[in-house]
Amino acid sequence: MTKEVNRSNVPFVATLVGWGLTLAAILWQVAVKDASYSLRLSTIEDDVEKLDLRLDTAEEFRITLAGDLAEIKTDLLWIRKELQETAVNVRSIKEDG
Repeated sequence: MTKEVNRSNVPFVATLVGWGLTLAAILWQVAVKDASYSLRLSTIEDDVEKLDLRLDTAEEFRITLAGDLAEIKTDLLWIRKELQETAVNVRSIKEDG
């Protein structure tokens, strides 16, 4: 009778081992996928931080450039005014002379 009990336990134990291995494989795949997604997410977060820093730098550069262009425009307007005044003076000197 013990041989019959042992023989009937073998398929049961094999089934339990099979289910255990299947469950372990599923858990392993979930853990690998979670690790993969975590790595991708951290990579994306790092990229976003780098892009945000570059955007801040670009904005600072744009503001500096706009200020420099405003100064150049002011200088050009002053030069134009001076040239017009000089031209008026030259015309008046020619007319007088």
